[in-house]
Amino acid sequence: MTTVDGTEESAGDSPLDYAVLAADVAAAVTGPRGPAPSQIRVADALARRAAGQTYEAIAEAVGVSAKRVASWCRAAQRLDRRFDARGAKPRKVRAGAAAKPGPEKIIGFRPRPGTRAVLERRAEVEGRSLTDLVQTAVDAYVQRKSAGVEVLVRRQLRKGLKPELRAVADAVGAQEMELSRQGNNLNQLVRFANKYAQLPVAITEELAATRRELESNRAALERLRAAVENLVGGEDQ
Repeated sequence: MTTVDGTEESAGDSPLDYAVLAADVAAAVTGPRGPAPSQIRVADALARRAAGQTYEAIAEAVGVSAKRVASWCRAAQRLDRRFDARGAKPRKVRAGAAAKPGPEKIIGFRPRPGTRAVLERRAEVEGRSLTDLVQTAVDAYVQRKSAGVEVLVRRQLRKGLKPELRAVADAVGAQEMELSRQGNNLNQLVRFANKYAQLPVAITEELAATRRELESNRAALERLRAAVENLVGGEDQ
């Protein structure tokens, strides 16, 4: 039965207010640039569709295209599950069903050869559907605790580079020892030059400059070796 205010009622069903639903539908189908449809027309179209009229008949009655009427009805069904866009009477919804979220969008994938057969055998053994088996497997994988991807990559790279880095550290250490010996020899030459003042000043200055360069190179090698040792022997937190 249709009331004066456009509300559809039937025995045992909760009332569906087409005026309220029409306002929601008008807001849902209105784009950023297009004008909003008349809520009176939308409410009239929804009531006629619930009464079983075709989209073409409704379009002729309310003065819009059948395609637009269909879009209004589909939007109404999405907004209120009591409304049936296929033309049936409003369906009675159990308590809490209206708030229940709808199904998620389907995720499709093409399994590797043989994977589907394995899944089907497993589902048959467990007495479950293939969909339920795949869903359970995905949930278990997503919810499991695992190290972050960055940590795993860093560990793998360190594991592969460790022998090469160790060789670099050893070579740096050997070069550092050689620089130390050269520094000792240079120190002796500087002391000799300072002892005999008759040597040209240019030689003394050159020896001092060479000593500074050796000290700088040794410090750079020490920093390099420390960095390599940290990569080789460091642990992830």
